Amino acid sequence: MALPRAWYLRVGAVVAMLLAGLTLTYLRADPAPASAHMAFLCQLLSVREADAGFDAQLLSLQAGRTVDDRALSQFAAQAAQQVQRMAALPEVVPAADRPALQQALGALRTALDAKVAGLPDFRRTHLGLAQAQAGLPSAAADLLQATENTPLQGAARRYVLGFLPGSGSSDEGEADAAAEALRTAAQSDPALAPAVRRLLTQGDSIHRLRSARDAAVDAVRRLDTTARIQDVQRRYEESWRRLDAEAHAWRIVLFGLAMLMAAYLSWAFLQWQRMQRQLAGAHGELQRRYQAQLAAEQRLKLHATAFENAYDGITLTDARGNIVDVNPAFCRITGYSRAEVIGRNPSMMQSGRHDRAFYTAMWKRILETGNWNGEIWNRNKYGEVYPELLSISAIRDSRGAVSNFVAVFADIRHLKAQEKQLARMAYYDALTGLPNRVLLADRLQHAVARARSRATVLAVCYMDLDNFKPVNDGHGHAAGDLALVQVARHLQAAVQPDDTVARTGGDEFVLLFERSDTEGCHRMLQQVVDAITLPLQVGSGSHTLTGSIGVTFFPQDDIEPEALLRHADQAMYRAKQAGGGRFHVFDAEDDRHARDVGHHAQRLRQAMRRGELVLYYQPKVDMRRGTVLGAEALIRWQHPERGLLPPGAFLPLLEDDALTIDLGEWVIEQALVQAGRWAEGGLRLPVSVNVASAQLQGADFMRKLGLALERHPAAADLLELEILETTSLDDVVKAARIIEQCHALGVHVSIDDFGTGYSSLTYLKRLPARTIKLDQSFVRELLEDSDNLVIAHGVIRLVHALDRKVIAEGVESEAHGRLLLQMGCDCAQGYGVARPMPAADLPDWVQIWQPPQAWRDCARVRWTDEVYPLLLAEVQARGHMQQLRHALQHGRRLSAGPTLPPLPELPELPELPDPTAAPTLSAADRLALTERLRQEHATVRQRSDAVGRALAQGLIDEARARSDALHAAHDELLAALSAMQFALAAPVVVRASPKAQVAVSA
Repeated sequence: MALPRAWYLRVGAVVAMLLAGLTLTYLRADPAPASAHMAFLCQLLSVREADAGFDAQLLSLQAGRTVDDRALSQFAAQAAQQVQRMAALPEVVPAADRPALQQALGALRTALDAKVAGLPDFRRTHLGLAQAQAGLPSAAADLLQATENTPLQGAARRYVLGFLPGSGSSDEGEADAAAEALRTAAQSDPALAPAVRRLLTQGDSIHRLRSARDAAVDAVRRLDTTARIQDVQRRYEESWRRLDAEAHAWRIVLFGLAMLMAAYLSWAFLQWQRMQRQLAGAHGELQRRYQAQLAAEQRLKLHATAFENAYDGITLTDARGNIVDVNPAFCRITGYSRAEVIGRNPSMMQSGRHDRAFYTAMWKRILETGNWNGEIWNRNKYGEVYPELLSISAIRDSRGAVSNFVAVFADIRHLKAQEKQLARMAYYDALTGLPNRVLLADRLQHAVARARSRATVLAVCYMDLDNFKPVNDGHGHAAGDLALVQVARHLQAAVQPDDTVARTGGDEFVLLFERSDTEGCHRMLQQVVDAITLPLQVGSGSHTLTGSIGVTFFPQDDIEPEALLRHADQAMYRAKQAGGGRFHVFDAEDDRHARDVGHHAQRLRQAMRRGELVLYYQPKVDMRRGTVLGAEALIRWQHPERGLLPPGAFLPLLEDDALTIDLGEWVIEQALVQAGRWAEGGLRLPVSVNVASAQLQGADFMRKLGLALERHPAAADLLELEILETTSLDDVVKAARIIEQCHALGVHVSIDDFGTGYSSLTYLKRLPARTIKLDQSFVRELLEDSDNLVIAHGVIRLVHALDRKVIAEGVESEAHGRLLLQMGCDCAQGYGVARPMPAADLPDWVQIWQPPQAWRDCARVRWTDEVYPLLLAEVQARGHMQQLRHALQHGRRLSAGPTLPPLPELPELPELPDPTAAPTLSAADRLALTERLRQEHATVRQRSDAVGRALAQGLIDEARARSDALHAAHDELLAALSAMQFALAAPVVVRASPKAQVAVSA
């Protein structure tokens, strides 16, 4: 008896309704996508970070830790951009919550706009404050020049120091006390009143502008954008929680419907079983068949147990390949239930990775041999492609015809994953995921072979990041690793998919790319250089790096692959020596130079062992007092074949830091030995030694220096160290600490080549060195280059204002020394004083040296600021004459002759501010001197214009004929300028020195 059809229809209808209810409830219970939710929160976090960066940059500008305010606009623009993006609320926000959230976003946008609107006031007051602070040293210097009162000078310095960056409340208190002392001095001495009022007015301006700037900062910070951001976040999170609560309620409904459906199905199943039992009782024949087959089922029980419990999947098909049965392992591996696959062909699980020829060959082998085994890729129910180890066997009946096929397979995804992981560990960098050295070597071999066969150009690039160490030191190794990952991504984005980017270790990368010609490689290299400079997110801010890239091209450089990498590495070092941030192409000359450098370093070590290196000594003198201050030890190489070599002939090739340190230690040792010998002979002369950056930054520099001083106690207080300005600026804190430690040992330290680095008042203030050496590049062309004069004059005044001692290097002539004396620089070193000499010659030179007469004449007077315009006019006149002389010497036609600059505005001599100036001249003589100067200047200008016109017309001979008269007029102009300079100078009493004395440094 069959079950009623109506029963089936009723059960189907109820199940369909329950399924429909489950489907609708599931859709309502599914919350909104989490990606949109997280994207909105990330945008809100970006706004918060930009707002915090804005406030931090504003406070940094207020505290004087930075001067660049462009970051304020960048942070404000970033925050506004993110708020604009957030205006399009994600779909996860219910319609009821959108107006309130839009209103909160509008309030946030308004607060941010108000912050931006307050920036002009801050920038205006901040700029005014910077300008006022810039004028303060000049006002202080004027006051110091106007008085010799030591207490008053000290009050002026304390007043100025109270305004320097980093001064605290105690400095401001001292500045107030100093201001009161200055006002008292101005009242007691009317002559000082103008200078004092100017200084105090400048200080009051700084106070006022600083208060205005602080008020502008407070006005901007009172706009509580943080609360607005928190309000937006709070409203959004409340909306999200309501949405999640609603989804949770629907999930409860879904669970109830599922339980109801399960109960109904259970009831239907019980009904069905009851009817089945009724049918079983009515069908006795089936019961008899069951009894007849019982014995056969017992025999198959063992096979069925094995089939059901096998770990590998088993598929049984008929002769046409349709599935007859599968075991549970099949369902577990493929995801299909038994009912879903019965009667279907296994081809439904094909992955698409194998072509038709593969399956044709497989079935051909099965039909011919009865079995096949191997790896195959199939697709499971969920669309995942996975590998399996498959074995297919054919089952034949008694007639030998194929009746069934049985397939046994195992999921080997875990084996493949392990294999892939092992391969990745062996061939890829763990941090960046880029190929490592092993895989790079393999790819380089294939790339060389491919370029050779295709007749293309292969670029092998070796890259090293510039200044990467500060990232690790300043932000930690985790931030350094993150920066390396970002660099790797930028490099991969810059090259093409077929190119190779590998990391060989540390901050070194290797790139391989193949192009049709070298021009394409050059374009690709520039893209790589630009990609390296993209901003990196390091810590809480961004950081920019550069890279030095060495490249060699194959087949132009037709050598073994390993040698290509070595050549690219050598070229990388050339790019780094050129300043970094660029690429350098290898050539044979570079390779030869590298070998020469190595040979040179080896030869220099031999010279140290053989005693071929010697020290020469160049004196340093006080031009005003006529005393010898000390001597600088300069290395020379007594080469057995080339003779005496200056340092420029062998030190520039020195690239070995270890050799540099050894050489520096040798110089210090020899200088101490020589200073001790001079001291034993009665000549206590300080000796200065240049210290290289590699030596100064060595971990045991101070220990070795202390041991050297202990070995030579007689010369321990005579050693001075000269540190390059660029070396001291690499790490100001470390340099200051080393200088303090040297002072504790009794070793004086000076800053050498000042002006060639990033000269800074802050660095100069923080470094405890008391002596500054003005670089010779500003001094050598001082007589004819007005720019060098302006720089030298500014540096001298700056050093004096900070109570430091200045020594000018490169004083090549008597005129150089005179000009430096007139600008206030008394100490000098150079060929105009003496050339470097052997140690044996220096004591005799010290005994007989006397300053030139011109220096002694300059030492008899006190030079004031009124003289400086005349010094500038003198240098401009010399430079003008030098241009004309050069044009005449080379017979060059000029489009327009050089013009002599006009005279500066001359002071009215009868009304000189200093009544002691030029006391030997009458009023008539002073006026005559002024008139003479103007006439001589007019004569030179008239004659130089005539020579210039002749040169412009190509009349070289006529121009040369007029040059004699021009030279005579030029000499008269210089004489008049000199007379006017001495007329403006104030006389001082200088104790005569019959012969040079040796000044022992304190």
